Order: sequence, then structure tokens, then C-alpha cells
Amino acid sequence: MAKLLFGVHNHQPVENFRNIVDEAVKKAYRPFIEAVYPVKNFKFSVHFSGWLLEYIAANHPSVVELLKEMAGEGRVEFFTAGYYEPVLVSLPSRWRRSQIERLNGLIEELFGQKPKGLWLTERVWDDSVICDIVDCGVEYVVVDDYHFICAGFDRSQLGGYFLTESEGKVLKVFPIDKKLRYLVPFKPPSDTSEYLKSSWGSRVLFDDGEKFGIWPGTYSWVYEKGWLKEFLSLVESGEIEMELFSENVKRKKPLGITYLPTTSYYEMGEWTLPPERFRELKELEAFLRKNGLEDCVEKFVRGSIWKNFFVKYPESNYMHKRMLDLSLREVYSDSFVENLSKSQCNDVFWHGIFGGIYLPNLRDNFWRFLLSAQEEVDREKEFVELRDINYDGYEEGILSSSCLFAVLLPKYGGVLGELSLRGERFNYQNVISRHREGYHYQMEESGKEESSRGIPTIHERPLKIPPEVKEKLAFDWHLRASFVSHFTDSVTEEEFFRESFKELSDFADQPYAVSVSDGSVILVRRGGIYKDGRHSALLSKRFSLKGNTLCFEEEFEAGYRGELLHILEFNFHFIDPKGFKFELEENLLRVRDYGLGKELLVTSSLPFSLLHYPVETVSQSEKGAELTLQGYCFGFSYRVGSSFKLKLELEVKDV
Repeated sequence: MAKLLFGVHNHQPVENFRNIVDEAVKKAYRPFIEAVYPVKNFKFSVHFSGWLLEYIAANHPSVVELLKEMAGEGRVEFFTAGYYEPVLVSLPSRWRRSQIERLNGLIEELFGQKPKGLWLTERVWDDSVICDIVDCGVEYVVVDDYHFICAGFDRSQLGGYFLTESEGKVLKVFPIDKKLRYLVPFKPPSDTSEYLKSSWGSRVLFDDGEKFGIWPGTYSWVYEKGWLKEFLSLVESGEIEMELFSENVKRKKPLGITYLPTTSYYEMGEWTLPPERFRELKELEAFLRKNGLEDCVEKFVRGSIWKNFFVKYPESNYMHKRMLDLSLREVYSDSFVENLSKSQCNDVFWHGIFGGIYLPNLRDNFWRFLLSAQEEVDREKEFVELRDINYDGYEEGILSSSCLFAVLLPKYGGVLGELSLRGERFNYQNVISRHREGYHYQMEESGKEESSRGIPTIHERPLKIPPEVKEKLAFDWHLRASFVSHFTDSVTEEEFFRESFKELSDFADQPYAVSVSDGSVILVRRGGIYKDGRHSALLSKRFSLKGNTLCFEEEFEAGYRGELLHILEFNFHFIDPKGFKFELEENLLRVRDYGLGKELLVTSSLPFSLLHYPVETVSQSEKGAELTLQGYCFGFSYRVGSSFKLKLELEVKDV
């Protein structure tokens, strides 16, 4: 019979809403620990992200006291990781070590243990992390058995741990058993017992603690219907034998050496794919299973890697590169390190089943942390410069004043990609596009049937989209930025909402040449108007920043001699998505932001009509299809001829 190495990973996004964190403590973390406490032969490992452990120690001290007592009895082993739960491969070496060492210190302070094991965030593995992990005192790490399958192993070989190395630094690697991940706690405990009896060596289960009370249906199943009580009775009777990782490495020799490819768990590889590739991968999976080749799916079918989220979501790449840009600065003050470390929390950079990048509060937190760190770098507040700030091969135009920090993106249509308020640490351009996701193709499928034995895992739950959500499903073909220049001949409100009107130019999302002159950033594109053939056209944009006002000048000249409809699109994000009002005055849009106590005034030199709608995304979450208000879109519509000049001022002032 195989021994069970049991681990739970407890995490909440950094500074998540307090009521959500308290609910997780109430329904998952506390009841689990209280239930296992009296069972003396229940041994387990636990990882808390650092800020969560700190929060629980301050607000739910009885939970920590129970863990201290069990640690003193040798029943609990604490795993380290990055303090604010970053994906380690996304950080420079200095920041990996800093985050791990800080959590090491907190664990030793609270529980008197020097952690030897490391929880690898989202199991995102790359050889580049080995040296930093080992140098922080880590001896072993857990990854999925899928990592080993990708390297050519068979599951029958994975009854223990393996050794790997980089630059001669050796690390022990344990494979997490996929079968156990789907058994615990979703199927009757007897299924787990039978599986362990039929296995050899040791088997690892290390998974989200939220499975024990927070995931849909789990609180009733685990506690009220007695799953955990029954599981613990099997442990007490000896039908399930448990062991700590530290005990296992002393008792057992490694099974061999391994070199693992850059990967994460299988589902992550699916999520990081573009939607069409996701759909094709699912079709390939179905084809293989239908033809009796189910075993080949994991062995030979691959998705992409975690870092591809920076390709899939330009917004994610922009946030990551803004963080990376600051992380390379030689600044070491406590406040800088603290704020930038918080901005490195993984949740905001990606999306799978949980909301991730689609959650506005996570993005708002990111910008608050990042802009707080930036204040210690930008000693000179007023400057204009060109610099490739997002690593896309184009120099961005950066305008900074004592009040505002603005970034112009030449690659994506010469648009305003960031408009941050220095004092409030808030980015008004923090609007994510309505991206098409692979699961949008599946939202009307029935999903898998619920089993009579247990409850469905979060990956098995049917994903359905209610009619009122389905009607909001629309997709964008350009970034949700501001000063997006459209040209068309007509547009309805519905077409504007669905981005389905006929675009007659290539000025909305194509690259511009960029330069700096007289304190202004100038973006120029020689493009065309595509109506009755191609007509050469020139569009120039000039941006300057004066205190709390962004000044904009646009000039257009085209060979096309007919009338055009020019729409200048703005997208604004608000800290309270519904806490604003707008009104239209003569040549002026006034937006009152009650959440921040600000007023946005957009003044135009030419008369315009206004198109507008809320920007809402349809994304999947642990609760199903979720409609999220991301921001608000305003379209300034002008009737123009073959040439025109337009001036706008965007002023941000206190109400």
C-alpha cells in the first residue's frame, strides 16, 4: 500500500476583499484544521501565501495556535513560496529570492520551522528557478505528474521523488498524483483508500485548500455530509497511512534523475492558448478518445506555457512589463520592495476558471501597488521621453507631470494606454478588452453529467450561459484604450457596442511613427481610407501634458473626397464601476467620478454627437458564466471631409 503525502495550499489574491478572505477562513481553512486536529496520525503539509498567513495570524489567531500545536507534535510541515504568491518564472532572480526568504522568515517566526519544501505557484516549472530555490534553503518541490508525463515518464513509474539539477545545484521533485486530485474530496473516501492500496511507494496530494469548503458544493459535501469525517476515520484505522515530505526523503532514496520541460498542469496549457487553438485542441482530444487513444492525450497533446498569457492578453503584458521595468531599478527601500512585491502577485496576470485578469479589483490593486513603488523611482515628476516600456519593440511615448502619468502606445494605433493619477494611485485606462475565450465556444454545451458517487470537480461542472448574459457577449478587435481613431460612413448604437461597424481606415489599431518635439509626443501614420478603392491618408496625433490636463491635437488629410464619420473612442475605468455620472454640454463631456471624488472634462474644438455604453466582459468563474463591468466607452462622433483639425483637452480635477 502506498503512503499518502497530503498537502494543502491556501491562497487569496493579495489584499482581496476582507469579507471574501474571512469567508474562506470560516468555510475552508478553519473547519479543516479543527477537524484534523484531534486525529493524531493525520500528518499533512500546508502552504499559506505570506500575506494570507499574516492576515490569519492577526485576525483569526486561534487557527494559528492550532497549527503551532500540531507543528510542535511533528504533525505539520510548512512549505514556503513567494510571499505574495508570484509565479517565480515571471520575476528576476533578486525578487524570487526576496519573496521566498521573507516567507521563510514568517514561518520560522510563527512556527519555529525552517521550511525545506516549496509550493511552486500554479506549478509553473522552468529550470531557471532551481538555483534560486536551492539557495533559499529549499530541498524539495512539488509539481504535477503531468510534468513527468511530458518528459516521457509513465504514471506507473511515479511512486516517489526524483532529483533534478541546474548548474550542479540539486533539487528533489515530487509528482502530485492527478488521480488523487480528482478523488479528494470529490469522491467517497473509500475510493482514495482503494487507490492507495493498489499503488506502490508514496503518492502525493497537494492541492487548493479552498477545495475543502469554498469551491461550489464542497462545504456541504465535505463537512455537512461527512466526507472529511469518513476520510479521517480511515486514517485513524490505518487504512490510509500518512507521511510528511521530510520523513519520506529520510526514509526513501530518489527513484532517479529527471529533467522537466517548461510547463504547468494540463488545464493551464489549454487556458493559455488563443481561442481557436483551444477549440482545435478540444476537438483533437475528443477525436483521440473516440478512437481509443485516450492515453495519448496527456502524452502527446500540448497546450502552451504560462508566459503565453502575456501574448494572449496585451493588458497582462503591459502590467507585467511595467512591474518588470521597476524591478530592474536599483532601489532597496522597504516601502519600494513591499509595494513592488505585492504587484507581483500572480492572480492578476492570467485567467483560467477563476476570474483573474477579468477582476477589476485585482487590477486596481496592482496599479495601486505599482504606482506606489513608482513614486520612489520618479524623483523628477515632470518629463517627456520615448522608451520601450512594454517590450513590444516600439518606443512608447511617456508624459509625466506632478499629477498624471500617461503612456502612449504607437504599436496599437497611437492610443493612450495608461492615464494614472499619481496621488490616488489609480489608472483610468485600466479597462480590459472583451477578449474571445476558448470556453465561449462551449458555453451552451451541457457539460459532464454529475456522478452519483460524489460531486463534480470544478473542471467537470457544466458551463452554461444565461440568456441575459449571452446577449452581452461581444468581442473587441482593438485595445480598450483612449484616443482610438475610427473612420466609417455610418454606425448604429448596436454596431458601436458590438464593434461590428465597417472600419474604413487603418488608423485604429495599426502602428504609428513616434517622436518627441517641444515637450510633446507626436504620432504619425501614413495609411489609407478604404472605400471604393484605397485612398492615401495621413493622420497625426500630438499629445502634451500640462499639470492635470492632457492636451490632444489631431490632423487628417486624405485623397478621398467624400464625407466620413470620424469616431474618437475613449474608454475609462472607475474604482466604483457604477459610481459615476456623465452629462453632455456644448462641445464638452463631463464625467463625475464619485468613487475617487474626481471630475473628467473632455472639451472638443469641434461639435460632436456622443455614442456610449458600458464595457462588460463575459468570463467563466467558479460560479459559472460571469458578467463583469470593466469600464465605460464613449465615442465622440464627427462629420468630416477630406481634411480636418481637431483639438481636445482631457482634464482631471477634484469635484
